[in-house]
Amino acid sequence: MVALQMQLSKPSMPCVHLENPFSPPSIRYTAAGTGTHALVSTRATGAVDKDRTMTFCVAFAATVFLVAGGCSRNPSPKPPTPPMGTFTLQCDPFGGLAEHQPIDDRCGPDGIGGANSLAQNRVKHSLCAAEPATAVDFATFQTLQADIPALGIAFGSPQMIPTPADRPKLRHPDTTHGIAVGEGSLVQFVGFVIEAHYSNVQGGENVNCDIPGEPTNDMHIAIGPQLDAPECASITAEIIPHFRPHAWTMLATLNGPNVVTLRQNARLDRPLRFTGQLMFDASHLPCSNGQPASEAPARTSSWEVRPVYRIDVCNGGTDVASCPASSEGVWTPLDRWLTPPSQ
Repeated sequence: MVALQMQLSKPSMPCVHLENPFSPPSIRYTAAGTGTHALVSTRATGAVDKDRTMTFCVAFAATVFLVAGGCSRNPSPKPPTPPMGTFTLQCDPFGGLAEHQPIDDRCGPDGIGGANSLAQNRVKHSLCAAEPATAVDFATFQTLQADIPALGIAFGSPQMIPTPADRPKLRHPDTTHGIAVGEGSLVQFVGFVIEAHYSNVQGGENVNCDIPGEPTNDMHIAIGPQLDAPECASITAEIIPHFRPHAWTMLATLNGPNVVTLRQNARLDRPLRFTGQLMFDASHLPCSNGQPASEAPARTSSWEVRPVYRIDVCNGGTDVASCPASSEGVWTPLDRWLTPPSQ
């Protein structure tokens, strides 16, 4: 008999009994879940068979070692992200709907990252855009996008965003085309929700301190000129996680193959009005020739309504012409639309 014995570390959980189904009946292999050794043995009947069996046993012993070693290692849980500042509600544009969230105690308005990212993150978290709101439409966003190259600022990827010194260039309106708003202006925008979802839930974003999960990341809403418009024709609205009203989170369910039915059931297959800050997301490019840029959301402009301050649903009709942004009488706040008094 030839025996080969290997010392293995004791596994922390039971391992399976291993037996080679292709070997002769006299060959047996055992990886013990509670012992400290794995014994591999064979009985050879001739010199050639003996050498061949020894070679097989050595190879299989290495396999047993790897299996046992794998059983002995338990993956360590990912350590929690340490606090990176706190978010204080210096302005409350949510109309009494603001709700304190756990991320408010873990991530400040700067988020994390380099100087350029920190400057952009502060804009992304601004809740203090001054009244009154200016109505904007799809043409406004497209014109402002066309203005960007002439500003001489970096944009188009997370590695190419404006410096803190260049960021103020985005605040200047385009008076040539009659546009009276720029980054930091309060705007109102009317359109249809094509789809909505939580962004970057797996790894998080630096604006939210790279904390994974739905409660700690933005809600991305694609707003189109029609319900069936392609996403590349949409404008983005972003609801940040800080002090996010709970009533708004249902919008993140409006996606997937049943999105049409989901919108109908929620009575959201009609225009919505989004009030918030106008800001330029320099980390991504818009669609080109009907196709989204690499690793970028599908949309017609990188100008966004972010953060969203208020969301209203049109009660006056199901088309944009029946729902002008300035006619307050045709708008019902989203939280009241979802839970009418009769319920």
